[in-house]
Amino acid sequence: MATLNQWVTEKLATSEKRLKVTGYTPEQFLLIEAKNSYTFTVAVLGIKGIIQITDVQPLFAGSNKPQLVVNVPSNTLWSGEAIDFVHSQHAAFGTVGDIARAAGTNDAGTFRNKNMDFFINAMKQHRNVLSVSYLCESVFEVERLRGDSCAVAVIDAYNMSAEDVRNARTRVGHFDVVVKSSSYGSVTTHAESAADSMDAKALIFKDLMVFLAR
Repeated sequence: MATLNQWVTEKLATSEKRLKVTGYTPEQFLLIEAKNSYTFTVAVLGIKGIIQITDVQPLFAGSNKPQLVVNVPSNTLWSGEAIDFVHSQHAAFGTVGDIARAAGTNDAGTFRNKNMDFFINAMKQHRNVLSVSYLCESVFEVERLRGDSCAVAVIDAYNMSAEDVRNARTRVGHFDVVVKSSSYGSVTTHAESAADSMDAKALIFKDLMVFLAR
């Protein structure tokens, strides 16, 4: 933990001039101060598999609680249960790169990934959707009024390729729909074929809204 904290401290010192690590809590959470004097606490995890609820629960057992939980390495997948628990503690999760974004809110516990938040809110507001919940950080279980529930994976891709689809399946597991987060670019025919071979659909946002109505 000490090594990870030191690595994050040095990373912020070289890449985020607006932030300064001023110390540590007794629980070894980073105390981070922004230029506007806003201060918040960050817990650093070092999980290399999937981040589970049992990994984050102990972070909130002490008198000081983190407002943001980050993991090193940044590509580690967060489980839905871990995310839900962190959010239930009025805290946020993310990567080291999200520390500055969380600081910009002046209330780090409310920080949310903008892309994912957009898709969550859009799906929740759909007239045929009853609920949306995390399966993992980029896959959502969508319960519909009409039609079966479905798993929707959101991926970062410009022109979604077959490789993007296959990589998503390897990283997050099952999904019924894979949708690109960017409003720019397109879904290639190769991506559609790769998704079809998995009994899934590769869609842009507009087509996702149509799919959810069925």
